[in-house]
Amino acid sequence: MAKILFHFGELSLKGKNRHTFENRMARNIRRVLGEQLKSNGLYREHGRMLADVHELSDDLLKLLTLTPGIRNLSLVHECGLELETMQLTAAQAVTEAFGENVAGRPFRVSCKRSNKSFFMTSPEMNFEIGGYLKNHLKLQVNLDAAEIDVHVEVGANAAYIYTRKITCIGGLPIGSSGRGVVLFSGGIDSPVAAYSMMKRGMEVVLVHLYNSTINRDFSKIKNLARQLSLYQGRLTLHMIDLEEFQRHAIAKVNAEYRMIIYKRQMIRSAAIIAADTDSQALVTGDSLGQVASQTLANIHAIYDASDLPLLSPLIAWDKEEIITLARRIGTYEISIEEYCDICSFLIAKHPVTNGKRGTVAELEEELPVSGLECHMQTIRFNGGAEIVRKVALDVGSKDDE
Repeated sequence: MAKILFHFGELSLKGKNRHTFENRMARNIRRVLGEQLKSNGLYREHGRMLADVHELSDDLLKLLTLTPGIRNLSLVHECGLELETMQLTAAQAVTEAFGENVAGRPFRVSCKRSNKSFFMTSPEMNFEIGGYLKNHLKLQVNLDAAEIDVHVEVGANAAYIYTRKITCIGGLPIGSSGRGVVLFSGGIDSPVAAYSMMKRGMEVVLVHLYNSTINRDFSKIKNLARQLSLYQGRLTLHMIDLEEFQRHAIAKVNAEYRMIIYKRQMIRSAAIIAADTDSQALVTGDSLGQVASQTLANIHAIYDASDLPLLSPLIAWDKEEIITLARRIGTYEISIEEYCDICSFLIAKHPVTNGKRGTVAELEEELPVSGLECHMQTIRFNGGAEIVRKVALDVGSKDDE
């Protein structure tokens, strides 16, 4: 059995709305812990949460560190509010974490009391508990370069003592910032963009656009969606066939402009899903200047295909930053698997890098830009498991549960 203490960063800035964010955070933590959470084992106290769990595996601990909204967590020892009890518990926490032979190692004690009615101040607790550890474990006080940092937090009815803070992803709890539709290519960038918006509290819906003449096996796309569902829980993947539009574009649009025209159509298709799912924004994995379609001029030419806000969380990231987060969230190894991206099918030898909106408008006059999508299927995941699959022929009609 373990007790986990959660601290949150931005939630403390939410003022009178803070309880709404905390309720969402509590719901997400309960989902992640699942059956490992003891009955009535999650409760709030003075801006933090504590969870009683039966067992905490390394995999579950890693998943908690990547759950948006949590700034850091600690495995804690809980004890009564008597000074002697706290001293003994602090010594136990040190020896369990660092072994019995800790004599001479530099340490410090950091006490905090959210319970202001407690009879001792924080400096007094630092002195009394620190003195006990110094005398009984033969530790050496070093406030500036401590190897052992003993934290003591005094709550309303108990003290929580720990020696390690595990840094988590931070951000806001998923579901606290509305819903958005992610254009999901299956490359490295778009899963990271989806997760980055989750970190800002957005619930994401995934839309994958493909060409049925060249895409047959979607296991990679589904595996990426499954991985992201570990963090969000319930997650929906929509798959839309744009083969007919692509055929028209190849026939009527000069090669250097095809990518811009095609990406505009992808945005229109995603906007249809956004309307069906009550989503307030579209999300792309664009990074400024990374490829020809992501120059500032081309982004300008592409993004006005929908009236919805277009959010690009990776716009200022370089590729190494994107790869680092992809590795951390477990999507990188899936993303580099072979898959024929239909965007690559349209890349010209010398694509335009300074697309003109007037030229785009003229080209689209020659194209049918609505009614061509074929919605192949909707797949729902929950915590890594595929739970619902539905085949639908019409884009724009709501899916039945």
